[in-house]
Amino acid sequence: MLAKLFKGELPLAATFWKFGVCALIAIDLAVRLFEKLLAGHIASGSIYNFFVHYFHPIYSSKMSIFWTLWYISSLLILAVYSWNITLGIWRSARNYDKSVWLSFLARAGILLLLFVIWSSVAPAAARFLGI
Repeated sequence: MLAKLFKGELPLAATFWKFGVCALIAIDLAVRLFEKLLAGHIASGSIYNFFVHYFHPIYSSKMSIFWTLWYISSLLILAVYSWNITLGIWRSARNYDKSVWLSFLARAGILLLLFVIWSSVAPAAARFLGI
């Protein structure tokens, strides 16, 4: 099913609303949840500073490592899924022959949604990663 989704073989409405909007919002909420959980377990403002200056393999909190792995994994999932769903929606809109306007709106809508998500996630990720 994911292969069909990313190839653009699913209907545009399902691709855009279910797999585009709802899934991206769910992944974004997961990233924000892991960010908040991680913020409670690191002593400094960034993951980089924590692991360079404050981390000790025996005395440090194991939960800081756990939430760091979840946070970085969720960021990677968001990045990969954003790229793939954009291509899937683009291809599905290309195959959509009922309305040129709806295919244009789907393309513009997914780009707008990704801009909103990444403009809020990227500064926090940069701050936490110490970039």
